[in-house]
Amino acid sequence: MKRWVVLLLVVVLVTGIAVPALAAGNKPPKRMPFNLVGRVTAVDTGAATVTVEVIRGNRVVKPFIGKTVTVQVTPNTRLLRRAEPEAVPITLADLKAGDAVSVHGVLSGDVWTASRITVGAELVGQP
Repeated sequence: MKRWVVLLLVVVLVTGIAVPALAAGNKPPKRMPFNLVGRVTAVDTGAATVTVEVIRGNRVVKPFIGKTVTVQVTPNTRLLRRAEPEAVPITLADLKAGDAVSVHGVLSGDVWTASRITVGAELVGQP
């Protein structure tokens, strides 16, 4: 009888420790807001993506400065071109390689999703 009680306690303890540890590995990726400024290197209208060489950005973006990131564009992404006195809406097809852009969005895992892309960002210290 004592063996069964001890065995039952061991099973309960192991289960109590293992289940939360396993469940922790199944958490969805953390969603982190990002802001970056860079230069467009490619636009893929079919895949709805924009590849940007990162020049500067917030703390989420800092590890990617000098590298390229591919940003997903969704139907909810606002695409704008800076014009005086205010920004005007554009389409994904209006973006082209070489455009200076600011991008705001969310990084989830390794997926960059834009909520807004504005053409006409100032690339301080860049040619």
